[in-house]
Amino acid sequence: MKQHYLLYGSIGTAALGLFCGLQRPASNLTPADLEAFANGAQIRYEKTYPYLPAAIAFGAVAVGCGVTWALGGDPPKVAIAGPPIQPEPQSWNGQVPFAGATESFRVGNPAAILAARMRPTLISANPRVGKGLTVAHAYRQAQVKQGAVVWVIQPKYHPKEHGYWEQADNVLGFMADSLESKEDIDDICEQMQRFIFAWRQLPQRPKVLIIDELAMMKTAFKTWYEGFLKSQLTMELSSGETDDRALWAITQSSLVGDIGVSGGMRATFDLLTIQTPSSQSHLESLRKSDTSIPPIEDEVIFERSFSPKQAVFYHSEIKEWLPMVAYEVPELSSASITGGITRGNHGTATDTAESVTNRTEFQKPSQGPDLPLIIAVTNALAQGMSRSKVIKEVLGYQGHKYQEGCDLFDRIKSIIEKNS
Repeated sequence: MKQHYLLYGSIGTAALGLFCGLQRPASNLTPADLEAFANGAQIRYEKTYPYLPAAIAFGAVAVGCGVTWALGGDPPKVAIAGPPIQPEPQSWNGQVPFAGATESFRVGNPAAILAARMRPTLISANPRVGKGLTVAHAYRQAQVKQGAVVWVIQPKYHPKEHGYWEQADNVLGFMADSLESKEDIDDICEQMQRFIFAWRQLPQRPKVLIIDELAMMKTAFKTWYEGFLKSQLTMELSSGETDDRALWAITQSSLVGDIGVSGGMRATFDLLTIQTPSSQSHLESLRKSDTSIPPIEDEVIFERSFSPKQAVFYHSEIKEWLPMVAYEVPELSSASITGGITRGNHGTATDTAESVTNRTEFQKPSQGPDLPLIIAVTNALAQGMSRSKVIKEVLGYQGHKYQEGCDLFDRIKSIIEKNS
């Protein structure tokens, strides 16, 4: 409306200036001069324009209002030559959508978005572009700002990345490419299965389960992935939010269908993808898998990224590509470095895994049950679950291992009764 006032003001003052400019000129003659002239005397005749200053003033105002209106309401500025000024990103507090930024240069913080939304999310990106680092910062913010409980399954638990997961409440970490036998693979699959069930039974809310390297797990544990994990991913991505559970599934795969998610389920979870100038093939494949992702129209966005990899990201809530902020790489605390890391190589999945002190290693039936399993069974019984259902769904024993689950259940129940 302000711009309309400028337009109307320009037209009005222009009309007044034209009116003043068309007025008849005045002269310097007086009645005495006319009488003298009639008697034959000579007089000095001059024209005057008393309305001319007003016409010029109105005209100047009209031109000023018209130019200001044409510039969209901004007053004209005098251009002064000087050194070029580099654009700077505006600060952002993680709110979605990003408020207060100009269209010329915006920067985003995907970790803050993950922590603020606390929704089931699929994170897809090529290796070494910063997806693990982004998630590491996201879960720390979720712990501080949301009070979230965070559990992690990390099948590529490399010592260089131990600092990423040090602050998580529970970590099941191992090196999948170091498993040497079918027994090792079966054992670690059983541990992951129990880990997921125990996380689901946690009473705390909200809670986050981070599963990294889904593409690797699909290859290394193909039967278990197709028979168990795929259905669990589908369930958490489609319904976890209703129970304040958030699964953050990280994968290198660009095919959403690899995790068993159909097109009809797409609205039930968020999608975060991180891309660099060298990952165009991954982006093209991902866009074929999810047509809602827009292309990157202007590659100058990579140059505006603060990430060392020139990474940009797309989040399904923001629905646009933005350059990324830079994240500090988390380092292990001195306590973990001096006494918290254990390593082994004794031929079992548990010993092959490189772990930190807060790692959960579920015990075999021949050993004593650990505290997370006892808590999970206690909660399940309090909710009225039957014995067989607890054994199958909470303890994860089915088929030929059902009897082992029965023995474990009986021992856990006896411990619960002794301490109740």
